[in-house]
Amino acid sequence: MSIPIPARPSGYRLGKPDAPVHIEMFFDLECPFSKKGWQTLMEVRSAYDDAEIYLILQPMTLGNHRQSWDATKAAIAIAGNDAEKFVSFVNYLLDRQAEFANEASKDITQTQWQGILADYALDATEWSDKDKFIELLNSKDVYSQARIPARFAAMKSVWSTPTYFINGAEATDLSSQSTLQDWQKQIDSLSAK
Repeated sequence: MSIPIPARPSGYRLGKPDAPVHIEMFFDLECPFSKKGWQTLMEVRSAYDDAEIYLILQPMTLGNHRQSWDATKAAIAIAGNDAEKFVSFVNYLLDRQAEFANEASKDITQTQWQGILADYALDATEWSDKDKFIELLNSKDVYSQARIPARFAAMKSVWSTPTYFINGAEATDLSSQSTLQDWQKQIDSLSAK
């Protein structure tokens, strides 16, 4: 099945598009390795200015993480096209990952999980109407936006998270265990060229 041409580029983007180093991260909100990798990537973001690195954040759902799909849709619903709102809510969700990871949420229904996500939205953002948030969460538009990064992941043969690409090439030497210093070594070697 082909990917419909998206109304905007896939994922959430931070920095200046003409930065010499583009970093693309595919991540799953329920994946503990993605959480660690995300935290380090946020350190990387703080260590460089927008003219040096350009981040592309691609949320996807792994098949064994049943709460991740609605969590991804919630982040998209909150952010709209605003990358900073997306990052802020992803940080909020990852801080609470233990509350919804597989074992912790194995007995809750999808309706209950969506109610929890709505409570998160009311707690962390300007949302004030739980029912309207759940309606947006289940909208065709949010559903369509959430599917696009997963399709790009499939095109790039991404099957685990986190997976990183730097300037379009898979960065196989970087993982969730990589430190800020590991990232700096890679980025600085590219910036020096």
